[in-house]
Amino acid sequence: MKSVLRRVRALLLTVLLFVGAPMAILLAVPALGVIGPNAIPTGPNPPLGVHLSYPDDPSMATITYHTATATTARAEWDQSIGPPYTFSATGFDYTSPGGTFLHVVNLTGLVPGARYFYRLGDASMASTFGQGTFRAAPAKGASETFTFGAAGDWGNTNQTVDTVRSIALRAPNLVLPTGDLYYSRLDSVVQAVYEKFQVFGQSSFVMSGMGDNEWGAPGDRNTPPETYCAFSNLPGNERTYAFTWGNTFFITVDWGNSTTDETDGFDGTPGACSGQAGTPAIRAWVDAKLAAANADPTIRWKIVFEHHLCYDTTTTGFGQLCPAGGHPDQVEDIYTSRGVDLVLMGNDHTYGRTHPVSFENVIQTGSAYDTPGAPMWFVLGTGGQSGTATCRTDAWVALCRAATRTEGFGWFQVSPTTIKYEFVENQAGVVDSF
Repeated sequence: MKSVLRRVRALLLTVLLFVGAPMAILLAVPALGVIGPNAIPTGPNPPLGVHLSYPDDPSMATITYHTATATTARAEWDQSIGPPYTFSATGFDYTSPGGTFLHVVNLTGLVPGARYFYRLGDASMASTFGQGTFRAAPAKGASETFTFGAAGDWGNTNQTVDTVRSIALRAPNLVLPTGDLYYSRLDSVVQAVYEKFQVFGQSSFVMSGMGDNEWGAPGDRNTPPETYCAFSNLPGNERTYAFTWGNTFFITVDWGNSTTDETDGFDGTPGACSGQAGTPAIRAWVDAKLAAANADPTIRWKIVFEHHLCYDTTTTGFGQLCPAGGHPDQVEDIYTSRGVDLVLMGNDHTYGRTHPVSFENVIQTGSAYDTPGAPMWFVLGTGGQSGTATCRTDAWVALCRAATRTEGFGWFQVSPTTIKYEFVENQAGVVDSF
Protein backbone atom coordinates (compact mmCIF):
# COMPACT_ATOMS: atom_id res chain seq x y z
CA MET A 1 0.00 0.00 0.00
CA LYS A 2 2.81 2.43 0.87
CA SER A 3 4.47 1.88 -2.50
CA VAL A 4 1.17 2.59 -4.25
CA LEU A 5 0.78 5.83 -2.31
CA ARG A 6 4.31 6.88 -3.24
CA ARG A 7 3.59 6.25 -6.92
CA VAL A 8 0.34 8.21 -6.74
CA ARG A 9 2.05 11.13 -5.01
CA ALA A 10 4.85 11.13 -7.58
CA LEU A 11 2.37 11.06 -10.46
CA LEU A 12 0.31 13.92 -9.03
CA LEU A 13 3.37 16.08 -8.46
CA THR A 14 4.74 15.30 -11.91
CA VAL A 15 1.48 16.34 -13.57
CA LEU A 16 1.28 19.47 -11.43
CA LEU A 17 4.79 20.65 -12.20
CA PHE A 18 4.64 19.69 -15.87
CA VAL A 19 1.56 21.73 -16.64
CA GLY A 20 3.02 24.73 -14.82
CA ALA A 21 -0.32 25.87 -13.42
CA PRO A 22 -0.27 28.13 -10.34
CA MET A 23 -1.42 25.37 -8.05
CA ALA A 24 0.06 22.87 -5.64
CA ILE A 25 -0.94 19.43 -4.51
CA LEU A 26 -1.19 18.62 -0.83
CA LEU A 27 1.26 15.86 -0.05
CA ALA A 28 0.33 12.75 1.84
CA VAL A 29 0.19 13.22 5.58
CA PRO A 30 2.71 10.62 6.78
CA ALA A 31 1.20 10.28 10.24
CA LEU A 32 -2.26 9.62 8.80
CA GLY A 33 -1.16 7.46 5.90
CA VAL A 34 -3.67 9.04 3.52
CA ILE A 35 -3.56 11.49 0.67
CA GLY A 36 -5.02 14.80 1.80
CA PRO A 37 -7.18 17.23 -0.16
CA ASN A 38 -5.64 19.34 -2.89
CA ALA A 39 -4.17 22.73 -1.98
CA ILE A 40 -5.28 24.73 -5.00
CA PRO A 41 -5.40 28.48 -5.73
CA THR A 42 -8.92 29.47 -6.76
CA GLY A 43 -10.65 32.72 -7.67
CA PRO A 44 -9.57 35.76 -9.69
CA ASN A 45 -6.66 36.84 -7.42
CA PRO A 46 -5.47 33.84 -5.41
CA PRO A 47 -2.41 33.48 -3.15
CA LEU A 48 0.68 32.35 -5.09
CA GLY A 49 4.16 31.28 -3.99
CA VAL A 50 2.86 30.17 -0.59
CA HIS A 51 5.63 29.27 1.85
CA LEU A 52 5.87 28.75 5.58
CA SER A 53 8.63 30.12 7.78
CA TYR A 54 9.36 29.60 11.46
CA PRO A 55 9.64 32.67 13.74
CA ASP A 56 11.55 30.69 16.41
CA ASP A 57 8.37 30.24 18.44
CA PRO A 58 6.77 26.76 18.42
CA SER A 59 3.33 28.29 18.98
CA MET A 60 3.52 30.22 15.70
CA ALA A 61 3.88 29.74 11.96
CA THR A 62 4.39 32.53 9.43
CA ILE A 63 3.01 32.25 5.89
CA THR A 64 4.13 34.56 3.07
CA TYR A 65 2.69 34.75 -0.43
CA HIS A 66 2.09 37.13 -3.32
CA THR A 67 -0.91 38.01 -5.46
CA ALA A 68 -1.30 39.45 -8.95
CA THR A 69 -3.15 42.55 -7.71
CA ALA A 70 -3.61 44.35 -4.40
CA THR A 71 -5.81 42.61 -1.83
CA THR A 72 -6.05 41.88 1.88
CA ALA A 73 -4.67 38.78 3.60
CA ARG A 74 -6.55 36.35 5.79
CA ALA A 75 -5.77 32.88 7.12
CA GLU A 76 -8.00 30.26 8.72
CA TRP A 77 -6.67 27.16 10.45
CA ASP A 78 -7.52 24.24 12.70
CA GLN A 79 -6.30 20.81 13.80
CA SER A 80 -9.02 19.18 11.72
CA ILE A 81 -9.88 19.42 8.05
CA GLY A 82 -12.08 22.40 7.20
CA PRO A 83 -13.84 24.54 6.42
CA PRO A 84 -15.06 25.64 8.83
CA TYR A 85 -11.96 26.43 10.88
CA THR A 86 -11.81 27.46 14.53
CA PHE A 87 -9.03 30.04 14.20
CA SER A 88 -8.50 32.99 11.86
CA ALA A 89 -6.29 36.06 11.51
CA THR A 90 -5.85 38.98 9.17
CA GLY A 91 -2.40 39.59 7.74
CA PHE A 92 -0.13 42.44 6.73
CA ASP A 93 -0.20 43.59 3.11
CA TYR A 94 2.80 45.35 1.54
CA THR A 95 4.78 45.66 -1.67
CA SER A 96 8.32 44.60 -2.48
CA PRO A 97 10.84 47.18 -3.75
CA GLY A 98 9.99 45.91 -7.23
CA GLY A 99 6.24 46.34 -6.76
CA THR A 100 5.08 42.77 -6.01
CA PHE A 101 1.93 42.60 -3.89
CA LEU A 102 3.08 40.62 -0.85
CA HIS A 103 1.18 39.33 2.17
CA VAL A 104 2.24 37.79 5.46
CA VAL A 105 0.05 36.29 8.15
CA ASN A 106 0.99 34.73 11.49
CA LEU A 107 -0.81 31.64 12.70
CA THR A 108 -0.73 31.80 16.49
CA GLY A 109 -1.74 29.64 19.44
CA LEU A 110 -0.39 26.46 17.85
CA VAL A 111 0.14 23.32 19.88
CA PRO A 112 3.80 22.34 19.38
CA GLY A 113 4.16 19.27 17.20
CA ALA A 114 0.47 19.15 16.22
CA ARG A 115 -0.73 18.90 12.62
CA TYR A 116 -2.76 21.81 11.27
CA PHE A 117 -4.88 22.42 8.20
CA TYR A 118 -5.31 25.89 6.74
CA ARG A 119 -6.51 28.03 3.89
CA LEU A 120 -5.50 31.52 2.80
CA GLY A 121 -7.38 34.21 0.95
CA ASP A 122 -8.82 37.69 0.94
CA ALA A 123 -11.22 39.06 3.55
CA SER A 124 -14.26 37.41 1.93
CA MET A 125 -12.38 34.28 0.80
CA ALA A 126 -13.45 34.97 -2.79
CA SER A 127 -9.92 34.00 -3.86
CA THR A 128 -8.21 31.29 -1.84
CA PHE A 129 -5.36 28.84 -1.48
CA GLY A 130 -6.26 25.67 0.35
CA GLN A 131 -6.42 23.38 1.93
CA GLY A 132 -2.81 23.21 3.05
CA THR A 133 -1.34 21.31 5.96
CA PHE A 134 1.78 21.40 8.11
CA ARG A 135 3.09 20.10 11.40
CA ALA A 136 3.86 22.79 13.97
CA ALA A 137 7.39 23.02 15.32
CA PRO A 138 8.18 20.85 18.34
CA ALA A 139 8.56 22.41 21.76
CA LYS A 140 12.03 23.79 22.34
CA GLY A 141 14.16 21.09 23.90
CA ALA A 142 11.89 18.29 22.68
CA SER A 143 13.85 15.23 21.58
CA GLU A 144 11.50 13.94 18.89
CA THR A 145 12.96 12.90 15.54
CA PHE A 146 12.54 15.32 12.62
CA THR A 147 13.80 15.71 9.05
CA PHE A 148 15.04 18.51 6.85
CA GLY A 149 16.26 18.99 3.29
CA ALA A 150 18.99 21.36 2.09
CA ALA A 151 20.35 22.61 -1.24
CA GLY A 152 21.59 25.88 -2.67
CA ASP A 153 22.01 27.66 -6.00
CA TRP A 154 18.49 27.51 -7.42
CA GLY A 155 17.04 29.89 -10.01
CA ASN A 156 13.97 29.67 -12.22
CA THR A 157 15.04 26.46 -13.98
CA ASN A 158 13.72 23.04 -14.90
CA GLN A 159 16.25 21.55 -12.49
CA THR A 160 14.68 23.59 -9.69
CA VAL A 161 11.33 22.00 -10.59
CA ASP A 162 12.89 18.53 -10.32
CA THR A 163 14.64 19.24 -7.02
CA VAL A 164 11.51 20.79 -5.52
CA ARG A 165 9.56 17.69 -6.49
CA SER A 166 12.19 15.39 -4.97
CA ILE A 167 12.16 17.33 -1.70
CA ALA A 168 8.36 17.45 -1.53
CA LEU A 169 8.13 13.68 -1.88
CA ARG A 170 10.20 13.35 1.31
CA ALA A 171 7.87 15.80 3.15
CA PRO A 172 10.56 17.19 5.51
CA ASN A 173 9.74 19.40 8.48
CA LEU A 174 12.20 22.04 7.28
CA VAL A 175 13.81 23.06 3.99
CA LEU A 176 17.07 25.04 4.13
CA PRO A 177 17.94 26.75 0.81
CA THR A 178 21.63 27.66 1.22
CA GLY A 179 21.67 30.89 -0.77
CA ASP A 180 21.64 32.09 -4.39
CA LEU A 181 17.92 31.50 -4.72
CA TYR A 182 16.88 33.52 -7.78
CA TYR A 183 19.77 34.69 -10.04
CA SER A 184 17.78 37.71 -11.20
CA ARG A 185 17.01 41.32 -10.35
CA LEU A 186 13.46 40.90 -11.66
CA ASP A 187 10.56 40.43 -9.27
CA SER A 188 8.87 38.25 -11.88
CA VAL A 189 11.69 35.71 -11.57
CA VAL A 190 11.64 35.83 -7.76
CA GLN A 191 7.89 35.22 -7.92
CA ALA A 192 8.42 32.25 -10.25
CA VAL A 193 10.97 30.68 -7.89
CA TYR A 194 8.58 30.93 -4.94
CA GLU A 195 5.76 29.52 -7.06
CA LYS A 196 8.01 26.50 -7.60
CA PHE A 197 9.01 26.39 -3.91
CA GLN A 198 5.31 26.37 -3.03
CA VAL A 199 5.20 22.63 -3.72
CA PHE A 200 7.22 22.02 -0.55
CA GLY A 201 6.77 25.45 1.06
CA GLN A 202 3.07 24.95 1.75
CA SER A 203 3.90 22.11 4.17
CA SER A 204 7.57 22.53 5.15
CA PHE A 205 9.06 25.54 6.93
CA VAL A 206 11.39 27.27 4.45
CA MET A 207 14.37 28.83 6.25
CA SER A 208 16.72 30.26 3.65
CA GLY A 209 20.29 31.46 3.88
CA MET A 210 21.56 34.45 1.93
CA GLY A 211 24.01 34.07 -0.95
CA ASP A 212 26.31 36.48 -2.72
CA ASN A 213 23.77 36.74 -5.56
CA GLU A 214 21.31 38.23 -3.05
CA TRP A 215 23.67 41.12 -2.38
CA GLY A 216 22.43 43.32 -5.22
CA ALA A 217 25.79 43.81 -6.92
CA PRO A 218 25.68 45.16 -10.49
CA GLY A 219 24.46 42.62 -13.01
CA ASP A 220 21.21 41.02 -14.08
CA ARG A 221 21.81 37.88 -11.98
CA ASN A 222 21.99 39.72 -8.64
CA THR A 223 18.92 40.26 -6.48
CA PRO A 224 18.70 43.31 -4.17
CA PRO A 225 18.85 42.21 -0.52
CA GLU A 226 15.71 44.21 0.23
CA THR A 227 13.84 42.04 -2.27
CA TYR A 228 15.17 38.89 -0.61
CA CYS A 229 13.99 40.10 2.80
CA ALA A 230 10.60 41.25 1.49
CA PHE A 231 9.77 37.80 0.12
CA SER A 232 11.20 35.83 3.07
CA ASN A 233 9.93 36.94 6.53
CA LEU A 234 12.58 35.15 8.57
CA PRO A 235 13.68 35.63 12.20
CA GLY A 236 15.80 38.56 13.34
CA ASN A 237 17.19 40.70 10.55
CA GLU A 238 16.54 37.83 8.09
CA ARG A 239 20.13 37.79 6.79
CA THR A 240 22.02 36.29 9.74
CA TYR A 241 19.79 34.58 12.27
CA ALA A 242 19.40 31.55 14.52
CA PHE A 243 16.54 29.37 15.69
CA THR A 244 15.94 26.28 17.80
CA TRP A 245 13.95 23.34 16.47
CA GLY A 246 13.37 20.81 19.24
CA ASN A 247 16.80 19.79 20.49
CA THR A 248 18.71 21.28 17.53
CA PHE A 249 20.19 24.76 17.19
CA PHE A 250 20.39 26.17 13.65
CA ILE A 251 22.32 29.24 12.56
CA THR A 252 22.79 30.88 9.16
CA VAL A 253 25.31 33.59 8.31
CA ASP A 254 25.36 36.27 5.61
CA TRP A 255 29.09 36.52 4.83
CA GLY A 256 28.53 39.14 2.15
CA ASN A 257 29.33 39.37 -1.51
CA SER A 258 32.95 38.23 -1.13
CA THR A 259 34.70 35.94 1.32
CA THR A 260 37.94 37.88 0.94
CA ASP A 261 36.34 41.24 1.83
CA GLU A 262 36.12 41.21 5.61
CA THR A 263 34.17 44.48 5.70
CA ASP A 264 30.98 43.12 4.13
CA GLY A 265 28.43 40.65 5.43
CA PHE A 266 26.23 41.29 8.47
CA ASP A 267 25.87 39.86 11.93
CA GLY A 268 22.49 39.02 13.47
CA THR A 269 21.91 42.30 15.29
CA PRO A 270 18.17 43.03 14.92
CA GLY A 271 17.38 45.52 12.18
CA ALA A 272 15.43 46.02 8.99
CA CYS A 273 17.27 43.64 6.65
CA SER A 274 20.58 44.79 8.12
CA GLY A 275 22.97 44.34 11.04
CA GLN A 276 26.51 45.25 12.02
CA ALA A 277 28.83 44.82 9.05
CA GLY A 278 32.12 42.99 8.82
CA THR A 279 33.82 39.79 9.88
CA PRO A 280 34.67 40.91 13.47
CA ALA A 281 31.00 41.66 14.19
CA ILE A 282 29.88 38.40 12.59
CA ARG A 283 32.43 36.37 14.57
CA ALA A 284 31.38 37.92 17.87
CA TRP A 285 27.68 37.34 17.21
CA VAL A 286 28.12 33.75 16.00
CA ASP A 287 30.42 32.86 18.89
CA ALA A 288 27.98 34.26 21.45
CA LYS A 289 25.04 32.38 19.94
CA LEU A 290 26.91 29.07 19.85
CA ALA A 291 28.18 29.58 23.40
CA ALA A 292 24.59 30.11 24.55
CA ALA A 293 23.52 26.95 22.72
CA ASN A 294 26.28 25.01 24.48
CA ALA A 295 25.03 26.31 27.82
CA ASP A 296 21.53 25.00 27.11
CA PRO A 297 21.29 21.38 28.33
CA THR A 298 18.38 20.68 25.99
CA ILE A 299 20.43 21.36 22.84
CA ARG A 300 21.88 18.15 21.39
CA TRP A 301 22.93 19.23 17.89
CA LYS A 302 24.30 22.42 16.31
CA ILE A 303 23.93 22.92 12.56
CA VAL A 304 25.15 25.82 10.40
CA PHE A 305 23.80 26.54 6.92
CA GLU A 306 25.39 29.27 4.83
CA HIS A 307 26.26 29.98 1.23
CA HIS A 308 29.99 30.63 1.21
CA LEU A 309 32.47 27.78 1.47
CA CYS A 310 35.00 26.77 4.04
CA TYR A 311 35.90 23.39 2.57
CA ASP A 312 35.39 22.95 -1.17
CA THR A 313 35.66 19.35 -2.36
CA THR A 314 36.62 20.58 -5.86
CA THR A 315 39.63 22.42 -7.24
CA THR A 316 37.47 25.25 -8.58
CA GLY A 317 38.97 27.76 -6.17
CA PHE A 318 35.93 29.63 -4.94
CA GLY A 319 36.80 32.14 -2.21
CA GLN A 320 36.76 30.40 1.13
CA LEU A 321 36.30 31.40 4.75
CA CYS A 322 38.76 28.87 6.19
CA PRO A 323 42.50 28.24 5.88
CA ALA A 324 41.88 25.26 3.59
CA GLY A 325 41.29 27.81 0.84
CA GLY A 326 44.57 29.57 1.48
CA HIS A 327 42.85 32.53 3.15
CA PRO A 328 42.83 33.81 6.74
CA ASP A 329 40.55 31.83 9.04
CA GLN A 330 37.31 33.73 9.54
CA VAL A 331 35.20 31.12 11.31
CA GLU A 332 36.57 27.56 11.42
CA ASP A 333 38.07 28.10 14.87
CA ILE A 334 34.65 29.09 16.25
CA TYR A 335 32.70 26.30 14.57
CA THR A 336 35.25 23.75 15.80
CA SER A 337 35.68 24.99 19.37
CA ARG A 338 31.93 25.43 19.87
CA GLY A 339 31.17 21.90 18.70
CA VAL A 340 29.23 22.51 15.49
CA ASP A 341 28.18 19.15 14.03
CA LEU A 342 27.27 19.98 10.42
CA VAL A 343 27.95 22.91 8.07
CA LEU A 344 25.80 23.01 4.93
CA MET A 345 27.06 25.21 2.08
CA GLY A 346 26.42 26.12 -1.55
CA ASN A 347 28.27 28.36 -4.02
CA ASP A 348 30.13 25.55 -5.83
CA HIS A 349 27.46 24.03 -8.07
CA THR A 350 28.47 20.45 -7.31
CA TYR A 351 28.02 17.84 -4.58
CA GLY A 352 30.58 16.72 -2.05
CA ARG A 353 31.20 16.35 1.67
CA THR A 354 34.05 15.96 4.10
CA HIS A 355 34.76 13.65 6.97
CA PRO A 356 34.60 15.33 10.38
CA VAL A 357 37.59 17.61 9.96
CA SER A 358 39.40 20.27 11.96
CA PHE A 359 41.91 22.47 10.13
CA GLU A 360 42.37 19.78 7.46
CA ASN A 361 42.96 17.06 10.08
CA VAL A 362 40.49 14.18 9.78
CA ILE A 363 38.96 13.41 13.17
CA GLN A 364 37.20 10.20 12.16
CA THR A 365 35.94 8.27 9.16
CA GLY A 366 33.14 5.76 8.83
CA SER A 367 29.42 5.77 8.21
CA ALA A 368 27.87 6.43 11.63
CA TYR A 369 28.17 9.83 13.27
CA ASP A 370 26.58 10.13 16.68
CA THR A 371 29.49 12.28 17.91
CA PRO A 372 31.35 13.70 14.89
CA GLY A 373 33.99 15.42 17.06
CA ALA A 374 34.45 18.17 14.46
CA PRO A 375 32.23 19.71 11.79
CA MET A 376 31.29 17.79 8.67
CA TRP A 377 31.14 20.15 5.69
CA PHE A 378 28.64 19.60 2.86
CA VAL A 379 28.81 21.23 -0.59
CA LEU A 380 25.16 21.29 -1.69
CA GLY A 381 25.10 23.66 -4.66
CA THR A 382 22.76 21.29 -6.47
CA GLY A 383 19.31 22.88 -6.32
CA GLY A 384 18.88 24.36 -9.78
CA GLN A 385 22.18 25.29 -11.46
CA SER A 386 24.40 22.20 -11.26
CA GLY A 387 27.66 21.93 -13.16
CA THR A 388 30.84 19.85 -13.11
CA ALA A 389 34.37 20.34 -11.79
CA THR A 390 37.51 18.45 -10.81
CA CYS A 391 37.47 16.71 -7.43
CA ARG A 392 40.14 17.26 -4.81
CA THR A 393 42.00 14.24 -3.47
CA ASP A 394 42.74 15.49 0.06
CA ALA A 395 42.31 13.00 2.90
CA TRP A 396 39.46 15.05 4.36
CA VAL A 397 37.28 14.54 1.25
CA ALA A 398 34.74 11.84 2.10
CA LEU A 399 32.93 11.99 -1.24
CA CYS A 400 32.97 14.20 -4.33
CA ARG A 401 30.66 13.84 -7.35
CA ALA A 402 31.83 16.96 -9.13
CA ALA A 403 32.93 15.07 -12.24
CA THR A 404 29.29 14.05 -12.75
CA ARG A 405 26.54 16.65 -12.99
CA THR A 406 24.63 16.02 -9.77
CA GLU A 407 21.18 17.47 -9.15
CA GLY A 408 19.23 17.10 -5.94
CA PHE A 409 19.41 17.75 -2.22
CA GLY A 410 20.72 16.56 1.10
CA TRP A 411 18.17 14.86 3.36
CA PHE A 412 18.83 14.67 7.09
CA GLN A 413 17.00 12.73 9.80
CA VAL A 414 17.81 14.06 13.26
CA SER A 415 17.15 11.89 16.30
CA PRO A 416 18.23 12.32 19.93
CA THR A 417 21.22 10.02 19.39
CA THR A 418 22.33 10.30 15.77
CA ILE A 419 21.93 12.11 12.46
CA LYS A 420 21.21 9.97 9.41
CA TYR A 421 21.88 11.38 5.96
CA GLU A 422 21.20 10.72 2.29
CA PHE A 423 21.99 12.72 -0.80
CA VAL A 424 19.00 12.26 -3.10
CA GLU A 425 19.89 12.76 -6.77
CA ASN A 426 16.85 13.76 -8.80
CA GLN A 427 17.29 10.99 -11.37
CA ALA A 428 19.54 8.39 -9.74
CA GLY A 429 18.02 8.40 -6.26
CA VAL A 430 20.23 8.00 -3.19
CA VAL A 431 23.90 8.28 -4.20
CA ASP A 432 25.47 8.91 -0.79
CA SER A 433 24.50 8.15 2.80
CA PHE A 434 25.67 7.62 6.33
